[in-house]
Amino acid sequence: MDLSNKHVLVTGGAGFIGSRVVNKLVERNCRVRVVDDLSKGEAKNLEPVSDEIEFVRGDLLSHETAEKVMKDIDVCFHFAAKIGGIGYFHRYPATSIRDNGILNINLWDAAKETKPKMVCISSSMVFERANVFPTPETAVETSPPPMTGYGFSKLMSEYIARTYYEEFEIPFIIARPFNAYGPGETPGDYTGYAHVIPDLVKKVLSGQYPLEILGDGMQSRSYTYVDDVADGIIFVTEHAENDDFNVGNGVETSITELAELIWKLCGKKEPLKLKHLPPLKYDVKRRVPDISKIKNLGWKPSVNLERGLKITIDWLKTRL
Repeated sequence: MDLSNKHVLVTGGAGFIGSRVVNKLVERNCRVRVVDDLSKGEAKNLEPVSDEIEFVRGDLLSHETAEKVMKDIDVCFHFAAKIGGIGYFHRYPATSIRDNGILNINLWDAAKETKPKMVCISSSMVFERANVFPTPETAVETSPPPMTGYGFSKLMSEYIARTYYEEFEIPFIIARPFNAYGPGETPGDYTGYAHVIPDLVKKVLSGQYPLEILGDGMQSRSYTYVDDVADGIIFVTEHAENDDFNVGNGVETSITELAELIWKLCGKKEPLKLKHLPPLKYDVKRRVPDISKIKNLGWKPSVNLERGLKITIDWLKTRL
């Protein structure tokens, strides 16, 4: 499916990843409609393309809003969600399930008549309890369900996409980003509100010493530069249908290794010392994707972690 000149809806399009997708869709001459309630996304993220898109400030918890923004749409990228870092989903487990469920149901219900291609933005959190590493897409069928409210809400979004295809023939793609980072995401007011990279950069730049991390530092993730995530999501949308894909860089990095790299790139000369804080209740020890499926389709990430971190740190230095 060539997205050029298509009428595309991006929910949560003022957000961290969604705004990147909006910019790339404008470059493809798509007619882009963005809906965002700006509860977390920021209008300034869309300033470079503000004259080339239709922006609707609205809350998709309202079925009427979902019906309104879905009119005449060929493709819908659904980013809107209650989302945050590890601290956020520990604080708001019920809100994550309730609101993310309603957002999905409202959108897919609104799609039943015209059947646009629906792009479900899931999460690596559906693999909270995976025991195969690197983790292939098929592990979603064999792994125990997530324990967190947020992870379960993302698994539920995948079920909604699949069942609405089975019953109503609404085409879909499921994309699972793995630990997106990059310019555009700032740290929050408490540890874990945002993701670990902006949190650690803020601590290092503020002079915290020893550097505080949650847990033993052996937790591993696959950090993926945000523009690679956006490219991967668009790529699978154009090249596949009624299928699911991991979108990540496939490289496993521990929190300790991440902290050491951030420490070096921030120009610190003294030896890094870590202070280990108690881990939160749901702190997945290991998460790394098998990206063979998307690579076999013809896509691979282009920004390695060191380069992406340098760009991110330089951006954060101007805003902290």
